[in-house]
Amino acid sequence: MKSCYEIAFEDWLKNNTDLSASSQEKYISAIKGSISKRCLKYGITKVNLLNVRDPILFDNIRECIEGDDRYISLNRKGNDMYKRSMDYYAKHLKDDLPSIDSSSVDRNNDSHPIVTTETIAVINARKGQGIYRKSLEEYWGKNCSVTGTPDSEKGTLLIASHIKPWKSSNNVERLDQFNGLLLVPNLDKAFDCGYITFDKSGHILISSELNSPSRFGISKDLCIPINKLDQNHLKYLEYHRNEIFISNIY
Repeated sequence: MKSCYEIAFEDWLKNNTDLSASSQEKYISAIKGSISKRCLKYGITKVNLLNVRDPILFDNIRECIEGDDRYISLNRKGNDMYKRSMDYYAKHLKDDLPSIDSSSVDRNNDSHPIVTTETIAVINARKGQGIYRKSLEEYWGKNCSVTGTPDSEKGTLLIASHIKPWKSSNNVERLDQFNGLLLVPNLDKAFDCGYITFDKSGHILISSELNSPSRFGISKDLCIPINKLDQNHLKYLEYHRNEIFISNIY
């Protein structure tokens, strides 16, 4: 027997897409079957995805499964069929339940009814919070990785910045403390946009595309202290130099 949630998704597909009946069934089956089973198997969720009614939570769950190498390989073999299924389900939730936000992931324990503690850790890492931020604060002593500026007493000014961007990282890389820097906001923004990066010795590289870097507190003498630059940072910094940095050097 079909659940009310499955019927709601089915009705939405009928009324809002030009998909054939067989294609509709394929996408419904993927959400309630294959994708849900993998979310359970990979330790991402505790329930079938059809029971996820919060659009924001579904987006977070989707980020987690799309950061799992096993899923990435599976979806590639299926020519993005799983991705399309989740596209439709996400749109259905946003259209039909736009104001639902009843499944907060701010609880860092195992009491959440839908997602696991591992998933909560990944979701919070996206926001530079939780276990990920604490690991960076411990490593960098709650100081900016470049300027040494200490964070405020409430720990809210320095930004936990991924070196290899979130969207390009898998779940292991997203939680890796060596894929992160604690940065003052001006450096974080410039780093995120590719206007600055760091070489394998920690010295700053400034893009010529950044006009008047000194006005942003950026100068050629800034660096990550060599004694804090671990070998495990280097592969992420290399990725940033090759893929993010606007490479015309100032």
